[in-house]
Amino acid sequence: MGMFFFYNNKKPRKFNYTPILYDPDKEERKEQMEKRIRRIREEVAREEGKTVETPREAVNTDFGEAFLSQTKYLKRRKEKEKEGSKPFFTSNLTVVLLIIALLVIFYFVFLR
Repeated sequence: MGMFFFYNNKKPRKFNYTPILYDPDKEERKEQMEKRIRRIREEVAREEGKTVETPREAVNTDFGEAFLSQTKYLKRRKEKEKEGSKPFFTSNLTVVLLIIALLVIFYFVFLR
């Protein structure tokens, strides 16, 4: 039977992960260089009278299309929606007809 001692409690190990390929100084230098390049391009574009275009990667933050293209099920579903075909139970008319049929069956089976 184990006994509990206050003076000999083991503490959990601390999480100490140091990434191998991450260099914060290099990341900071890279960001500063990108800012400088962007600033220089803006200045050159202003001198030439052109509009400054932002990179496509910075503008596109919607991942919906990329996700749909990677999954087979969602891709097929999207294609069916574009074609106009709907699943059987999504049609309102079908649901109404099924409810009427069930009510008629209920009437003949239980109320007669």
